[in-house]
Amino acid sequence: MKKILKWTIILVLVLAVVGAGGLAGIFYYFGRDLPQMMKRDDFDPPQMSRIYSADGEVIGEFFTPGAKRTVVPEDKIPVHLKHAFMAAEDADFMIHEGIDYLGMVRAFYYAVRYDAGVKGTSTITQQVVKNLILTPERSIARKVREIILAREIEKNLSKEDILYLYLNTIYLGHGVNGVEEASWNYFGKPVSEVTLAEAALLAGLTQSPERLTPFRHEERAKKRRSYVLKQLWQKGFITEAEYREAEETKISVVPYSETFPHLDAAPHFVEHVRKNLVEKYGEEKLLGGGLRVHTTLIIENQKDANRAVHEGLRTYDERQTLYRPKRKLKEDKIADFRKKIQKSVKKRGIKNGRMYDAVVTKVDGMKVTVGVGDTDAKLQIIPKARIMGEECGDKGLEEILQRGHVIRSQIQDANNPEGVYVRFAPGPEAALVSINPANRHVVAMVGGFDFESNKYDHSTQAKRQTGSTFKPFVYGAALESKTITPASIYLDSPAVFKLTGGKSWSPKNSDGKWRGPIRIREALGASRNVVAVRILKDLGLDKAQDFANRLGIKTQMVDNFTMVMGSTELSAMEITNAYATLASGGMYAEPVFVTRIESLRGEAEEFKIRPERVISEEVAFLTTSLMTSVIAGYTDASGTRRGGTASSLAALGRPAAGKTGTTNEARDAWFIGFVPQLVTGVWVGHSDNKSLGRKEYGGKVAGPIWLNYMSNALEGTDPQEFAPPATGIVTANIDPKTGKLAREGGIEEYFLSGSAPTEYAPTTDGTSSSDFLIGQFGE
Repeated sequence: MKKILKWTIILVLVLAVVGAGGLAGIFYYFGRDLPQMMKRDDFDPPQMSRIYSADGEVIGEFFTPGAKRTVVPEDKIPVHLKHAFMAAEDADFMIHEGIDYLGMVRAFYYAVRYDAGVKGTSTITQQVVKNLILTPERSIARKVREIILAREIEKNLSKEDILYLYLNTIYLGHGVNGVEEASWNYFGKPVSEVTLAEAALLAGLTQSPERLTPFRHEERAKKRRSYVLKQLWQKGFITEAEYREAEETKISVVPYSETFPHLDAAPHFVEHVRKNLVEKYGEEKLLGGGLRVHTTLIIENQKDANRAVHEGLRTYDERQTLYRPKRKLKEDKIADFRKKIQKSVKKRGIKNGRMYDAVVTKVDGMKVTVGVGDTDAKLQIIPKARIMGEECGDKGLEEILQRGHVIRSQIQDANNPEGVYVRFAPGPEAALVSINPANRHVVAMVGGFDFESNKYDHSTQAKRQTGSTFKPFVYGAALESKTITPASIYLDSPAVFKLTGGKSWSPKNSDGKWRGPIRIREALGASRNVVAVRILKDLGLDKAQDFANRLGIKTQMVDNFTMVMGSTELSAMEITNAYATLASGGMYAEPVFVTRIESLRGEAEEFKIRPERVISEEVAFLTTSLMTSVIAGYTDASGTRRGGTASSLAALGRPAAGKTGTTNEARDAWFIGFVPQLVTGVWVGHSDNKSLGRKEYGGKVAGPIWLNYMSNALEGTDPQEFAPPATGIVTANIDPKTGKLAREGGIEEYFLSGSAPTEYAPTTDGTSSSDFLIGQFGE
């Protein structure tokens, strides 16, 4: 027996030595080339950046997948939340050395026996290793490295440091990492404000965040929360009374869309800011640098702008029968209609972008089948709000579409394995830009009806001909050079002008009529085209281009007489900002989108403008005064009061200046106008540059959008006058037909000092006004 005992002891010792050596060998083998041990100060993970409106609302977020986090300081994390995570994940965290040895043995046993990955048993320390140093793969090799590094971390970092790292990296569902963003995601508040019950819910998510999310699985989340609360009580972290109270607390979560309701309010604005930030700082810093970007956008202005654009375009759609049935076929006519369309389909084919009339064959909730010739296609309901209205809710399409309805469709996806997809033939897009002229803050910006269906920004990216909205620049330049005064007489009559290359051009007025001799104020108020070209000819192209350039038109301009008719293609942002130079009394500055950027370290970069005077205050005022006639109207040569091309916008109920614009064949409709404190430009047009339709002028299409927005944006503010400068402007009573001084009565007109008329209008008992005008222009 002694011999057996002796050899047994020797065998055990040998096996122990061999086992220890083998274990040491394993740890040596897997311990080679391990990552360098981190310190707390090395912890610098990617953090999400947020974009804020001028009134402090979150309007945008940028982050890389797996890095939607905000690192929260240790002193902002409640003690009960720390305890909750320990109770849920690692109750002995504060006393062990980083490893759960019994659990590890069990995990290795099951991994080897069942040829599976090593699962579970990870302490908080091991999870920090996995999240920050190693990959999340499940293998024995990775687990060994995890054990080695966990012990090293325990030697290099305090328990408080390890818990701090863990709570700022743990994944908690819905793409969120760390307890700060998780608290915002589930409860709509910072982690510093979470209650005991809420902390237990967050801690319970670690087991399986997507399976336990309270947004979709409230009962599961409640059951898991109960487990965590019980652990907290049994482990001595809380009292029984605290446990009972928290256990009885109803789960209350706040949808992210309610926490940050304005995230989708200004998508084109946010995207424009994003591009500028990437250009300035690089994409990596924007997505992971934790920037806090404060912008100029005002939420209420943006909401007013969105509503105005949507209502304006839907009004146009109704007028032009877009996004709705054109007519309804009787049941016995549907087959014949499809055969007729098939003839065209056979010639042109089912290809993306092609337009065809289609007939609705089936409507089931939001699913609509249409017949495009012999092809059965699925109708995509995009953009939904444009088709069904802003408050469409969950109502079906049966209220809008029925079998037999004929719609104009566009092939959207001809090669989808599930079948052909079509959409309603697209209607026009719109842009709205609103700027505070004093500081050039862009307070609202709409780049299109629906960002999700069309991300192209028509306010900053699209460059379109501007029509008559360019005329004020030519008029202003002519006033500055004293080529004209508001009372100068020009002939509104047919004329032929020579363009570059010897081509002849004969512009016409939109109404096809001629008014004969008229004053400058009437010419701009009524947008008489030939008069504008005659002014440009007298002024010279160089002076007009220089004036527009100083106001903010940096795009190279067309170098012929068509320039005054808006043949130069400009963005809504560029030309609206040029109008802001007039509204600010002649001070130019670039549009401002961002006012301040704060870094993670608390450093702040301020962005301030330094406006420069580019035209005199007198010229700015006088040009603006002429532009008020577009809205408020003017007195014509006969002394009759007439409305301008945007007279309907006088419903704004306060002094306003602006200009309508319509390009050839009504491809573009514009209205840009302002009050002293706000400038807004609106453009409407098709992306493919086709016509908006007969008589779809700027004042009719873009004007109502401008009025809708400005009425709401200015609500509650006092009207402001366009006050003349203290010096440099004089007034005189003039005769409306000749523009000369009136002998009696007459109308009051503004002039630059030294440019007012000095001659009186002819007397009625001598040479008549008509004789005078004939003398000016010939028979």
